[in-house]
Amino acid sequence: MPPLFNHIIATSLLLGVSAMPAAAEEMDLKTAIEAVIDQHPDLAISKLDRRIAQTDSRRIEGMLDPVVTARIGASEETTPTTSSFQPSETRLGQFSGSISKPLASGGTLGANFNYNRTSQAYAPSPLAAQLSSFNPAYRNQINLNYRHPLLKGSERPDYEQSLIATQAGVRVAEMQQLITARMLALKATNAWFQLSSDDINIRIAEQAVKRARDLLNYQQTREKFGLIEAADRLQAEALLAARNTDLQRARALRAASLSNLNRLMLRNPDAEISIQAESAGFSTPPATPPAMGDAVTVAEEQRAELKLLQAQMDAADAQLTMARDGDQIQLDLIAELGSRALNTTAGGAAAAGFTINDHYASLSVELSEVVGRNSARAALEKAVLQQQRVAAQRVTTLEQIRSDISTAITALRSGKPTLIAARKQAAAEKRKFRAEMKRYREGRSDTATLVQFEGELSRAELSADLQALTLQLASKQLLWAQGNLLESLHIDIANSHGQ
Repeated sequence: MPPLFNHIIATSLLLGVSAMPAAAEEMDLKTAIEAVIDQHPDLAISKLDRRIAQTDSRRIEGMLDPVVTARIGASEETTPTTSSFQPSETRLGQFSGSISKPLASGGTLGANFNYNRTSQAYAPSPLAAQLSSFNPAYRNQINLNYRHPLLKGSERPDYEQSLIATQAGVRVAEMQQLITARMLALKATNAWFQLSSDDINIRIAEQAVKRARDLLNYQQTREKFGLIEAADRLQAEALLAARNTDLQRARALRAASLSNLNRLMLRNPDAEISIQAESAGFSTPPATPPAMGDAVTVAEEQRAELKLLQAQMDAADAQLTMARDGDQIQLDLIAELGSRALNTTAGGAAAAGFTINDHYASLSVELSEVVGRNSARAALEKAVLQQQRVAAQRVTTLEQIRSDISTAITALRSGKPTLIAARKQAAAEKRKFRAEMKRYREGRSDTATLVQFEGELSRAELSADLQALTLQLASKQLLWAQGNLLESLHIDIANSHGQ
């Protein structure tokens, strides 16, 4: 076989393979929700918000970190003198340091030391030089101090309550992440059921097209034998054209729904999906819905929105406690104890600094007050208003939850008898259409009546199937309203999106 001919065959095969449509991916509701949660960028943002909140918690914990300072320096000073007994030159070498440790009890414990060497020079006067017994002189002093707040700052509410507030902030971020996941799950559920609904529309439309085509073939055959007029055949052609239009509309709607679901999963909008309707149990009506009170009780325990508001209330309580503390007088008790040492040698001064032969002791009370306290009182008013806002928001959220639950329960209770009636109607319409078709073939009916009955059958079948789908959607929406949708599908948010 010539090489060129082989090349043409191979190219044709490759083109044929590439032209074949990609196989549709089978997808149940759980798979769709997991894909949306795993891929959607909103959850990545929520995760970053949670990590930001965690850094605030570590920042507050750093309020108790000790502060250490150290300083070393040297100086020289020459001054004119008015007496031979005054030094004309002073040289100073100094090394000092301190440490301060805030305590969770509210106090602050500190320690500092100052070690220096002083050398003085005098104008030519042997007597003045002899009067300075330590020259150079080495000095060392070590001090311990403790400051304890008696009113403002007692028990350090700025630390304890800030820690509570930031921990509540972390919980808020975690709950917001869960809320984001649940909202994405609701969007995915609605999109998945919409695609399921479109599949039902297409299936019913295809059945209607088949019936219309069969009718047209039958009419064309009868027209050839002169059994009917051309007008009867034209009616069948018009019916087939109308059913084809309905089918095309259904396919267009499905294409839009397919794109919506794919974009939620960040996939190619044209990627084909095959809905696994059997896994949703469409053929079986959902169980009897729970009582309104029981459903609300479950929602109060499960809904992340209410947990988020509780965390916000905890943060508001902490802010109020801090604001009340800030509206007090500053009254501190200060205790100090230190040692003093002076020697002609560096080692002697350093060693003597750890004895209490020469010492310093002090006990004092320090009072400070901000006149007017405008800032503190504004912070107090803001904290109270924040509490009231969170409480009002909780009432609003709870009412919205009740509305969501009520809507789903009402849809389930009223939808079940509607489904039973719709299925009975579809069965009756099917029997009616078959009987009319038989009469038509026997010449005892007309084309217009048959076309009318076929349309009534299509609408009845579509209504029954869509009602079954609506009931299943309502059952999922009830689970979502109670906060149990993800749990009912065994979806673990903690293992999604790399968390």
